Amino acid sequence: MNSRTTLVDCHSHIILSDIKSMVASARSKKIDEYSITEHVSQFTELRESIPFGSLHTTGRIFGDLASYKKEFSTIEDAGLLGVKVRMGLEVDFSPRYQARVGEYVNQEEWDVLLCSVHELEDGVDIEKTRKRSPDAIAVRNLWREYFGLQLMALESDFIPFGVLTHPVRLCKGTGRVTGEIDDLLLDLAKTARKHRKALELNGSDLEYAPGLVLKLANACSEAGCRVSLGSDAHYPKDVFRNMPEAMALVERYSLQRI
Repeated sequence: MNSRTTLVDCHSHIILSDIKSMVASARSKKIDEYSITEHVSQFTELRESIPFGSLHTTGRIFGDLASYKKEFSTIEDAGLLGVKVRMGLEVDFSPRYQARVGEYVNQEEWDVLLCSVHELEDGVDIEKTRKRSPDAIAVRNLWREYFGLQLMALESDFIPFGVLTHPVRLCKGTGRVTGEIDDLLLDLAKTARKHRKALELNGSDLEYAPGLVLKLANACSEAGCRVSLGSDAHYPKDVFRNMPEAMALVERYSLQRI
């Protein structure tokens, strides 16, 4: 008898929808392992002490890590554990504040930690860079800066993370890619493998840049880099978003997923 493929969703949030609804959605979609990974910028202490360049302007703010962790007890009380739920964080990386963020996150033990680059060196949100990319040279320089920061994140030990999330997210801001993108992706994948990290095939990125995610999968295959699958869901309807497409890329390129 053929065994069923394990279904995972390693990246989701609960600031716009409560944890019970998100886990119930994961359970209804027969997901085996589901990770809730809230942004560190949604915690009062960090939000008030760090000038994050990228912030959600709506959604819940957690008073502290303890109150966030307490959320997970409510799904036990509600009998929603038909799916293995992993408790984690999505942790922003920037040279401007990595030490402070690391100090905060490392107070607690986590099932999963994701690392992401949401802003450039000067704090500009990567999804708001369109006005800074009027020509091919500007686009190239933005992609080089963005990938430079992602390489720094992979080489950093500020937190014990296992996955670099949405590596092509800059495209949402620029709307364009550089001709160097294949080389940049391959270098990123090689660096991730060297440091035993995985790169994410992100469900949101598959919505607006499927060709870039395909290039990412190809680079991971060539470099022998592992991948992680995550919907980046903020609402129940988006849990497991585009994960069948991501799983198809895993099979097509013979990738090892975590």
